[in-house]
Amino acid sequence: MPNSSYTFHKTLLASTIAATLSVPVLAQDMALEEIVVTAQKRSESLQDTPISIAAFSTEELSMMGVYEAGQVADYTPNLEISRQPASLDNYGYSIRGIGSGETNLLAENTVGLYLDGVYIARNTGATFDIVDLERIEVLRGPQGALYGRNTIGGAINLITVKPADEFGFQQKFTVGNRDFLRSNTTVDTGKLGDMFSAKITFNYNEKDGLVNNIVQGNKLGEQESKAGRIALRFTPTDNFTADYTYEKSERESNGSLGQLVHMRQQLGGIVTGGAITQQAFEFANQDRLNSLSTAFSPDKDTYSDIEMHALTLEWNLNDNMTIKSITAQREWDSGTTGTDFGSFQSDGATVLRADAFFNFTPVPAGEYVSTFRAERVSDNKQLTQEFQLIGDGFDQKLQYTVGAYYFEEESNEDNPQEFVLPMALLSGFVDPSTYGLDAVLSTPIFQYGAENESIALYGQFTWSFTDALDVTAGIRYTEDKKDAYLRNSNIGGGIPTANAEDEWDNTSGSLTVNYAWNDDIRTYATISQGYRSGGFAPRVSTAEDFQLGFDEETVTNYELGLKSEWMDSRLRVNAAMFYTEYEDAQVNSFKAGTGGASSVVDNAGELEITGLELEMTAILTEGLRLMLNYGYTDAEYKEFLTGRIDPVTAFPNPSSEADADGNEDVSDVAIVPRAPKHNGALILSYDFQPLSFGMLNARVEATYKDEMVFHPQQNLFDSTEEQTMINARLTLSEMEVLGGNLMLSAWGRNLTDEEYREWGIDFATLGGVIDSFKEKRSYGMDLVYRFGAN
Repeated sequence: MPNSSYTFHKTLLASTIAATLSVPVLAQDMALEEIVVTAQKRSESLQDTPISIAAFSTEELSMMGVYEAGQVADYTPNLEISRQPASLDNYGYSIRGIGSGETNLLAENTVGLYLDGVYIARNTGATFDIVDLERIEVLRGPQGALYGRNTIGGAINLITVKPADEFGFQQKFTVGNRDFLRSNTTVDTGKLGDMFSAKITFNYNEKDGLVNNIVQGNKLGEQESKAGRIALRFTPTDNFTADYTYEKSERESNGSLGQLVHMRQQLGGIVTGGAITQQAFEFANQDRLNSLSTAFSPDKDTYSDIEMHALTLEWNLNDNMTIKSITAQREWDSGTTGTDFGSFQSDGATVLRADAFFNFTPVPAGEYVSTFRAERVSDNKQLTQEFQLIGDGFDQKLQYTVGAYYFEEESNEDNPQEFVLPMALLSGFVDPSTYGLDAVLSTPIFQYGAENESIALYGQFTWSFTDALDVTAGIRYTEDKKDAYLRNSNIGGGIPTANAEDEWDNTSGSLTVNYAWNDDIRTYATISQGYRSGGFAPRVSTAEDFQLGFDEETVTNYELGLKSEWMDSRLRVNAAMFYTEYEDAQVNSFKAGTGGASSVVDNAGELEITGLELEMTAILTEGLRLMLNYGYTDAEYKEFLTGRIDPVTAFPNPSSEADADGNEDVSDVAIVPRAPKHNGALILSYDFQPLSFGMLNARVEATYKDEMVFHPQQNLFDSTEEQTMINARLTLSEMEVLGGNLMLSAWGRNLTDEEYREWGIDFATLGGVIDSFKEKRSYGMDLVYRFGAN
């Protein structure tokens, strides 16, 4: 950790504490608002909930400019969410150093994403406009005793606004640089008769690209999306509510923003390939470029369509017991014609394309060849059913939630690839006649999919021994069954279909002791377990590797937490310290060869993770509010059994400790990916004295993220430096116009125009290393008009 970063954190924390201790001039009636969450399946105060949780209200999300789940990561301690290269629709999630960025449709999530209680099964397609967002809750640590799918890192709850009883209308417009336009229209019908109400929402979003394409003359990174939602509420009695929602999202984009940042000199400092490799070597740049060379990335070459039906039934049997049913069906279709990580022209002599029988012929001069190119057509269908029984008994000494969960899905993907290797690599560098030549290879058939099924029973029970002390115990039983297939033109010298199936089961639990020292201070201690099922890796190069699969992984988390308010609720300090043991971690090992970008997954890792979260909110003076969030994560491999890699050449570099397969413990050099040690946010918000026509607020944000890597070993050329982003917003609100309320905001993000990396992929001996970069400086204005219930 650089000294400058340590000094930044120390100075920031010291100045914040000093400021919060100097607030006696405040009026006695000023206090922080209560935050209500539903993290434990019942509405309760954030301060009474013994979980490390961050919650963002509608107003706070508006002030942050958030309309996608991934945008809250900068403000949430120990949460890392990043878009992956080659797509604007795929997120990778990590909480407390536990994350997965794998985009294949057979990979299970480590962080659960829930929309109104419905689990979103895949990282791919997890970027979608949430058209009517009320609240986001981020739960850190294993979540199993209360949630449909048992996720080892944590859960992100997206809660939408329900239909109102009165008529309402809301229109939001956002305009910004790079032709950014966003429109969101919401209509509440109010009560239709005595039993029905509805909310209809439509969202449109478009944005110009970030980078010029010097081959086709288009913009890379442009996007357009449309999303609609219909929410119906039926309340025939005071004790029964039925909520039905239909959501549809259509996105088109060009996500080929992966930039070549490095090309390996394959042998003794010599670029051994032909014209494509040579040009790529010259083009690669560690600094962000304003233009990229991509021949196979036309305008809006990627689509993502999502359709979802959900029905939630809630029946209050009496004052002490509620039955809830959540039924949902979600379909996702996506594809791209232009994943391209750099295209260059053949010279007609040194670039040779292989056919299915490895006969090589020269690629005509002037024809563009990509260093790595893929097309993709994907689909996923999921069905979920969850039943919950929520209640209390024994004069409210006992609170309980028990549930049953069923999940099934079908996924398919067709992902043909073409890529370039120096010909010398195929000969093992033993044939000098191959030097100076490129081999253009392909996997024309790469298809895989699976049918998955999961069932679970869970329960959580809280007993209040006294008014101050309660103890919560949770238990969960899960069964997972998977039936997968793989067709790959490089397996077995033909196009066979490899089939694999397996089952896993797990019982996990949790125990929490929660003690209220007084009305304002609570502490809790928790032990919780998490489980992620095994599976199959589709990017392998042999049928045997696919059918072998990998087993489940488990997490045990120990946590101490504090929930507190001070100075008559003008200062709120919540904190948590944790220690996590991560066993049988599923480790993805990249392999390059004639099969392209292949990789295997093994249960090869054991980690220990320690850290803390601190979330502080304070009213400093009348109108002036400070928010400080800080996260610390120290994640270390204690064992990591895989092949040792030379970070410069990416060739295997086994030591004398390696076994016959070349595997050994590389925990001495491996770094946990996407786990920045320090992260945080500092926000100052000031409400000016009321104006005759409205209210004026000024807000300044500084967010910080420490350096991190994207791969345990192959991280020499594409890790990120520490990142500090400055954002600001000026808002004029509560202006009465035409019987409604008008709000205007001027905003800017990344005001210092930093050029930070977001995600990286090292293609090992294929030669190339690519990175995608975060959004450049952006600025614009919001206009929001509300009438009636909105």
